Parts: sequence; structure tokens; C-alpha cells
Amino acid sequence: MEGKQRVVEIARVSALTAAEFNVEYFKKDVPVIITDVASKWPAAGWTLESLKERAGHNKAFIRQNTSKEDYKVGKAYTIRESTLREYINDLDEDNSRSRNSYLAVQNIKSTFPELEADVPMPDYVGKIHLGPYLWIAVKGHYEYCHFDPDDGLLVVLSGRKKVQLYGCNPMPLYPNPLGSKGRTIQAQVNCEDPDLERHPLFALATCYQGELGPGEMLYIPSFWWHQVTSVEMSISVNFFFGDAGDNNFITKAMGMNKWPAFSHWLLNIVEQNRNYDALQRVLAHLPHSLATFLFKEWKERVSREQVKTLVDLVMDYLGVDELPTDEERTSKNPPPLKIRGLLWRK
Repeated sequence: MEGKQRVVEIARVSALTAAEFNVEYFKKDVPVIITDVASKWPAAGWTLESLKERAGHNKAFIRQNTSKEDYKVGKAYTIRESTLREYINDLDEDNSRSRNSYLAVQNIKSTFPELEADVPMPDYVGKIHLGPYLWIAVKGHYEYCHFDPDDGLLVVLSGRKKVQLYGCNPMPLYPNPLGSKGRTIQAQVNCEDPDLERHPLFALATCYQGELGPGEMLYIPSFWWHQVTSVEMSISVNFFFGDAGDNNFITKAMGMNKWPAFSHWLLNIVEQNRNYDALQRVLAHLPHSLATFLFKEWKERVSREQVKTLVDLVMDYLGVDELPTDEERTSKNPPPLKIRGLLWRK
């Protein structure tokens, strides 16, 4: 692959105001590493020992089998429940279980409330969608390449992480088949060791790369593919967010640049629901169901024109010529469209 794939170093900046971030990076969909924000946070002093002392008794979900190839392409993992103390003890012992486990995407507010005050909301966040979340990874952990339906801020508090971003075009990363579980879309490419005979388009994807150290923050544009590797044992947090306002993020997601990724994401969720009886009732109220689903995800209201575009997308994908008539609708409160498999991917 060397000599074929274009590589761009992610810009590193300091003293970046919220207004500058919004104009130069957020509105332009440009990733950036901000070097001097999180170093001032109380969380910058976190260590494994201090986390164990303050919140070691709290229960958390730990991903298992994270060293296997299926995990590296986002196909499958299992979950076990553990206390934070037990997980950190495993890390300290460097035992086989620790090398195959990952504390990932643990909601700090609900799982570790003792730590919440240490992680202030960055000024760059227009409207929070989810988070902050805590992540603790062993050296060498490879988090599969995927994209999220939100803008993101990744903050390293301890250790170092290598980051690789690949834009928001779904095709060069060969997304998993529609119906794959969870809220994210996973790539089928192992970006560390790609098989270019199986995935030739990957060589044409521009790689935006950088490395984050303690106190540094990465902006990941919404729907951008990204892969994160722990160069050292690392503690980090992240935020999922979007534009301020009540329709700006949806308008951005449905724009020409992000539409291929956004529509793939939405149809993936539709396909997740295909074999559930509730889907027929969702279809009977499809405009309302889609609007309700997106409001729940992003606290935004879709316009009539946007709803019509999304209804047409879903109907075309499912091969539906018309929706049920009023007489065929059996419920005034249709079931919501659901994301299936938030914890287990199989």
C-alpha cells in the first residue's frame, strides 16, 4: 500500500477559541488536534490507581475477545460485567484477560458519577448528543475502524493514542453489510494490515493521521471513518455532539457530502428491524416514526421536505410502493424505530 495511499498529518493547534474552531474546522469538516485544553482539567491528573480509589467499586461493562480478528473489523465481541477495581487489577497484573479486554464507552455520569465534575464540557460543543464516556485501553489495543453519527471530541488524559481518519465516503472502507448491529457503522478493512486484493478501494482513501498525548483533544467530524490505536496504556474520554439549533445537524447530515454515509447509517437501522413484527407498525406511521427517531438521537426536528426524502429512501430500499392507509393503522402510538444490539455485535 505504501506509495498508493495519500497521507495527511492532522493539524495541531493551541489557544483555539470556540469561534475559531467553529469557523476553521467544524463548519469545514476538518479534523484538528487541540493541544492545550484538557491539560487544565481535573481529569488530567487521573491515574489507574486514583480511578480505582475513587470509583473502584462501581460496576462497568468490559468488552472481551478484543484481540481477535473479528473484533478488529467490528464484527463481534462479548461483554462481561466487572467492577472498575477488578478491571484495573487485571491491567496491573498484565494477565491474559487484561490483554483481551477493553473498558469502552462507559457513561461517566451514570457509571462513574464520582468523576463527572472532573470532565467539563468543552466550549467547542454546540449541542451535546451523548457522553462524556470513559475508555481505558492496554498498550497496542486496536479499536476497529468505524464511523459515528455525531461529531466527536476524543481527549487523551494518560498515555498516547494513534488516530487514523478516512473521510466520510462509505465505499473505500467497505462497510459491514446492512443490518450490522449497533449505532455505529464498522469497516470490513483491517486498516493496520489491509488486504488490497479484497479491498482495493482502500488504497485510494486519504488517511488523516496524528498522535494524541496527555491533555490533547481530537475533533472527529460526523460520519468520518476513524480508527484509534493505543500506543501506550491509555485513559481517555470522549463526547458526541452536533450543531447548535433545532435543525442544523440534520441539514448537515442530509447534505451532499454526508448523504452517502448518513443514508447508509439510517438504512442499516431499518435493516436491523426488518425481521421484527414492529417494523410493519413503524411503516404504518413512517413519517412520524422517522421524525421521532431522529429527535431522540439528536434533539432536532426534521422539516416536511426532509421527512419526505427519508420516507422515499426507506420505501425504495424496502421495495414498498405505498404506505398503509389510515384505515389500516392499528395504533395511535406506533413503536419507535430502534437501534438493535448496542452492547453485543454478532
